[in-house]
Amino acid sequence: MTDRRLGVAIIGCGNMGRTHARLLATFEDVSLRMLVDVNPEAAEALNAEVGPTLVSADYERALQDDAVDVVFVCTHHHLHAPMCIAAAQSGKDIFCEKPLAIRAEDCDAIEKAVRAAGVRFMTGFQARFSPFFLKLKEVAPRPWLTIGQYFDPRWGEQSWANDPVSGGGNVLSQGCHCFDAVRFLNPSEVVSIYAAGGNYHHPTLHITDAVACTLRFADGAVANVAIGDVGKPALMGKAAYQVFAGETTASLFNYHWSPEIRLWGAEPGRLTVHDVPGCDDTDFAHGYVQQMRAVVDWSLNGTEPANAAKLDDGVRATTLALRAVEAIRTGEVQKLNWGQAQSGV
Repeated sequence: MTDRRLGVAIIGCGNMGRTHARLLATFEDVSLRMLVDVNPEAAEALNAEVGPTLVSADYERALQDDAVDVVFVCTHHHLHAPMCIAAAQSGKDIFCEKPLAIRAEDCDAIEKAVRAAGVRFMTGFQARFSPFFLKLKEVAPRPWLTIGQYFDPRWGEQSWANDPVSGGGNVLSQGCHCFDAVRFLNPSEVVSIYAAGGNYHHPTLHITDAVACTLRFADGAVANVAIGDVGKPALMGKAAYQVFAGETTASLFNYHWSPEIRLWGAEPGRLTVHDVPGCDDTDFAHGYVQQMRAVVDWSLNGTEPANAAKLDDGVRATTLALRAVEAIRTGEVQKLNWGQAQSGV
């Protein structure tokens, strides 16, 4: 342990940058050193809330600052690769918002740079820290069947997240959350994926806006995953997950708003935000608070987090989304051979 404060730079002061900055500002062992955004008004507005700190439109200033230990990359997706690579080469630890990237070559480039630099790296899949996801893993540690869904109302044509270059569309931009969550809920690795779907209601954009997938794991378990901006679910909420393990089943629904779990089998019952200590705080229920604590403890004290999405996890979530799109294009099952996962980043 150390009494030193962790120097943090937030690159991108939009929705997720603001979320992380607000939480980090409450930690006594964190110093928000710099807020960076190409829109000066966004950075200044956040600084007025969590500052005083340095403000810049140039992210390289943060990389050149010896007082910055870790950078948070919370920008549009096509900027993740150049910023993460530059941060790694500057010797900074990195937290990168999801998705890691929306192109395989960008994932590869980030991975090579981070491994060469030996810096710590975490990907922004906060659900891994949610007490509701941890409960699913507890009651069904080896599910035979997992079902995951991640749905939004239709995204507009002008949304940056729908842009084929900067955002990638719903399946690549948001679907990575669902792919990572399903991987997290299973103890073995995905070995194949098949998908059907396509572009159903964005005819002017070269994107995939809906997929229905079947994943097979190395231990023989299977998962069904459905993703898209095809409408707001009437019952289960934007994100919902179910695990089936014979006599024991569990369903998590309405995760993004007011999470609730229904259990059947060895531990029947119902679990809501009112039943879990700390979950009256929405950020805690969704895992954001715990995720930020894990980033700080890892970078500051070297305490490696057990549940965090690291570099491998970020690469694999994007890879699954890309391979789902490829399965749609070819009509063929996509085989996956990940090689030996590495620890420490």
